[in-house]
This record gives sequence, structure tokens and C-alpha cells, in this order.
Amino acid sequence: MMSAKPWIITVSVCGFATVALAGIKFVQISQAMALMDSFPPAYETVTVASAEADEWQPSRLLSGTVKSPEYLVISAETPGRIVQLPYKSGDTVPAGAELLVLFDDDVEAQRDALRADLNLVETQLSRNLTLEADSLVSQDQLDILKARKLSLTAQIAALRARLSRMNVLAPFAGTMGIYTQRVGDLMQFGEVLTTLTGLKPTKWIDFKVPQGLADIVVGDNVDIRDVNGSLAGVARVIAVSSAFSQGTRTYDVRAELEAPALKHGSLVQVVVDTGPLENLMSVPKRSVRWDPQGAHVYVVEETEADAFLPHRAAIRRVDVRGESREKMFVSGEITPGELVADRGAFKLEDNLFVSIHVVSKNQ
Repeated sequence: MMSAKPWIITVSVCGFATVALAGIKFVQISQAMALMDSFPPAYETVTVASAEADEWQPSRLLSGTVKSPEYLVISAETPGRIVQLPYKSGDTVPAGAELLVLFDDDVEAQRDALRADLNLVETQLSRNLTLEADSLVSQDQLDILKARKLSLTAQIAALRARLSRMNVLAPFAGTMGIYTQRVGDLMQFGEVLTTLTGLKPTKWIDFKVPQGLADIVVGDNVDIRDVNGSLAGVARVIAVSSAFSQGTRTYDVRAELEAPALKHGSLVQVVVDTGPLENLMSVPKRSVRWDPQGAHVYVVEETEADAFLPHRAAIRRVDVRGESREKMFVSGEITPGELVADRGAFKLEDNLFVSIHVVSKNQ
């Protein structure tokens, strides 16, 4: 019969080894946990800003076009060859100055010939009127001379109008645009030479307002921004269309302001108020974050006295009502004076320790 002693020894050795290994592993785990406990808790470094009580005006940006009240397209009203271009592109011209002169010698010759005929007819008519008193001239002769005078007068007026179309005069002082024609070129009917833009600093801003967006009346003020969003000035509404466009359901509005830097035809942004002024809170744009539940900010609160860091992040739900170039206007679970995370807010989560980084004015 096999002895049980070897089995007892084997089991005893295995049990001893197992206990020894378990003890070693327990010590290792305990040391690892102690090492982990020695590590500092997670935290993030952010800058902070103070939430401020602020006012916000609901508004919409509409596209507008700059128009100069004094703007002329110089074109040929009749075909002809250019004999004078008195001013160069970009020159400033006075009111009444000749801008374009076409060849008109043949027309002037016709006019002078008609004037000579008219002088002869007037002389003959004057003599015959004198003879009429003595019944030495017939009524038919007088009627023919009177009709001839009227005909010549009308022909001279027609030539004078034709000559006026061959010389383009500046109706106001302005700046010549760029043109490519030269003296000697043949101008076709309706061909554009260049433009003339007045020197006055006043500009018109024409824009369209969708139905139901805002009720604008003459005398209202609207902010005008350039295409980069910079304020160009405040324009006063001077005209409002009394009818909607059937195609777009918009009505036309014209505002006026002094803005010499704005060029005729340029595109601008028109800020139109769409509701009453609201009292809200303003925070930096970086402070507002979004998640599936909506917009929120992280308020930096003080922790308990024995905490690892003196500040902790607390999530606050807000409703974003509007924005400007640097801040957002919100309502919700924040009050004036509370510190909200600014730079680095995207790294935070609720109840996370926060280290506040103070930014110097030079940064």
C-alpha cells in the first residue's frame, strides 16, 4: 500500500508556496496603491474672466451697396471720332468741364450755313413787313418768309442739340475713372468712356429688408460695417419703399452717412435691429462650450480648505442669445462677478481641479 507521507509533503510545500506568493503579491499591490495615492489628483490650467452684466440688442446683418449721390457714366450719345480727352484717368475735374469732345466740324458748318440763311430770311421779312403797311407786298410772300424762318430756327435747334451730344460736360466736380480710349479712336453709339464720381463725402447705402424682419422708418439709424466687420459709421434712413418686391418679398431702404473711404458700388454690412434691448450676461467667446445638452460655461469656484488646489470647475448651463467680435451674450445659471474659465475651457469637465494662470497685460 502506497504511503501518504509524500503526498502530504507535496501538498504542504505547494500550500506554503502559494501562501508565500500571495503574500508577495499583496505587498506589491499595497505598494502600488500607496504610490498611486501619492500622485496628485488631475487638474487643468486655465485663465479666467469675470462674467459681466451687459445689454444686447437683437439684430441681423443684411447686405448693402454703397452708392455715391453724384455718379455719372460717361458714354457717347452719338457716334464720332474723339478729338479731345482733356483729362486723364484719376484726374479731379471741376463742374462744367469738357470730359469728351467728338469731331463736330461738319455739324458746325451746317449750323453756320443755316444761321446765314436765317439772317437773310429775317432781313427779307423785316423789309416786307415795312412794305405791307403800304400794301406793296402780298400776304403769301409774308407767310412763306415766316414759315421759312420757323423751319430754319428748328433746324438750327436740332443741330445745336446734336452738337451738345458730341461734347460731354461734367455736371458736378468729381474724379475721373480709368479709361482706355485715345484721341483719334472712333466712339460707337452708347460706348462707355469712363465714370465720374463726385467729391462729396456723403454716401448712400441701399439695402433690402425681408418681410417680417424689421419695421424700418425714415429717421431710424443703422450701423454700417465694411466687409471685414469693422464699423464704418452710423447711417440715417432717408427713404423707405412703400411696396414689397413680389419676387423676394423684401422692401428697399436707403440710408445716408458721411464715409469718404467707402467706394461707389462696394459691398457693406447693414446692422438692422430686430427686437427690444435685453439685459443679459457677457462672457468671452472661448468660455462658451457645447455638448449634447447644449451650451454651458465652467465657473471657477473655491474648494474646501484641505483640498489639493483652491479652485474647482463647476458646469453651468446657459442660453446663448447673441455675440459680438469678442464676447457672447448669455442668460442662465451665472451671476455678475463670477469667474468663468476662458483660455483652456475646452479641457475642463465638471468638478475638475483648476489651476488659474494669470495673464499679464503684455501677453
